[in-house]
Amino acid sequence: MSYPILALPLVSNPIGWAVLGTAGYLTYRAGKKAGLKGEDQAVQENLFDRTVKGTMKTAYKTKMKLDDSLASTREKYSEMWNEAQAEVADNA
Repeated sequence: MSYPILALPLVSNPIGWAVLGTAGYLTYRAGKKAGLKGEDQAVQENLFDRTVKGTMKTAYKTKMKLDDSLASTREKYSEMWNEAQAEVADNA
């Protein structure tokens, strides 16, 4: 009897075995997490909510810093633009 999985090029080299092992482990972990009930699941939901909230706070802080940076850059270049216009008007 021929085993079709052994005919795959994936299992004919060590990298293929590593890929299959990693996929199997990740499947195992996903099944283990899906099987959690009760308090463990509530703790994970709270952890998820905290993670999302932390990500949102980080994104907001980054947005605020970027807005400040853009405002100072806009101010700097608007002054340069006004000076260039004044120089052209004086030379004309």
